[in-house]
Amino acid sequence: MCQSLVRVLREVLFKIEKKLIYFNSVNFLSAPLAGPHNARNTHIRRYFLEKSGNAGNPAQEHPEQIVYGRNAVIELLQTRPETVEKIYLQFNTAHPKLKEIVITARRLKIPCGKARMEKLTELSGTAKNQGVCALISSVTFYGLEEVLAAPRNTEPLLVILDGLEDPHNVGAIIRTAEAVAADAVVLIDGKGAPVNATVNKASAGALSHIRVCKVKSLVKSLDLLHLRGFQIAAADMDAETNHTDIDWRRPTVLVMGAEGRGVGSEALKRCDAVVRIPMAGCVESLNVSVAAGVLLYEAMRQRLA
Repeated sequence: MCQSLVRVLREVLFKIEKKLIYFNSVNFLSAPLAGPHNARNTHIRRYFLEKSGNAGNPAQEHPEQIVYGRNAVIELLQTRPETVEKIYLQFNTAHPKLKEIVITARRLKIPCGKARMEKLTELSGTAKNQGVCALISSVTFYGLEEVLAAPRNTEPLLVILDGLEDPHNVGAIIRTAEAVAADAVVLIDGKGAPVNATVNKASAGALSHIRVCKVKSLVKSLDLLHLRGFQIAAADMDAETNHTDIDWRRPTVLVMGAEGRGVGSEALKRCDAVVRIPMAGCVESLNVSVAAGVLLYEAMRQRLA
C-alpha cells in the first residue's frame, strides 16, 4: 500500500516538474529574484534551468545592447545618438535628468516609451537603472548613398517602410525583401518600431543578409531617388491601377505605409504609381507585410520573365 502511494506521488511530482520545465520562459525563471528566500529561489531556478537544458543561456537573445543610468544615457545621446534605437523611461519622469533625456531624444527624433520599473529591471539586468534604459542596435545600418553606389541588381529594387509600428511586420517585410533579392530596406529614423529582437526573429535570419538603411527624411530621400532615375510606387486600396499593370523591371522604390494610416500624403504626391491589390472576398485590405509580399513577388515575377 505504502509503495503504491509512493509510486503515485513520484508520478505526480514528475508531471509537475515537466510542466515547470515546459514553462521555463515565464518570470519564475527569467525575472530578477527578490525577497528573503533569494538563496533558496536561486537553487530552485538553477535546478529547473539545468533540467530544461538552458543553464547559463539567457532567456532572450537581443540584437541590441542596453545602456542604463541617467548620466550614461545622456552621454550616449551626446556622443552616439545615431546608434540609439529607443529609450524606455519610468512613468514618473520628474527628475531633471530624465526630463533632459526626454527633451534631447525628441529633438533627435529618437522614440521614447514609458515602462514600469519591472520592465526596466528586466532590460538592464539590475534594479539600479535610475529609471531609464536605452536600446542600442548592433545591426549595421547603411547610408542610402552606399546602397546606390553598390547596387545588388542591375535595376535596383528598394523597399521603404514609412513608420511601421509592429516589429513583426517589419521583420516579415525584411524577410520577403531578402527572399526576392531586394537591394535594401530603408527605415525612417525616429519613426516606427526599433530594429530589436522581435524584428530579428520575425525576419528568420534575413536581417543578417539584407542591407538596412536609415534616412532622416522620407520626402528628401524620395526626391533624391527620383533624380537617380527610380520610379516610386506605393499601394493604396483606393487606387485605380492594379499592381500587375506597372513595369517593376525598372529601378523601383516600393513605399509601404504604416498600419492603419498608410502612406503619408507628401510621399503619395511623389509617387509615379499608386497601385491596388485586387480583392475578391469581403475584406477591404491585406496586412501590410502580406501586401508587401504580393507586390515584391510581382516585381520578381516580371524581372525573371
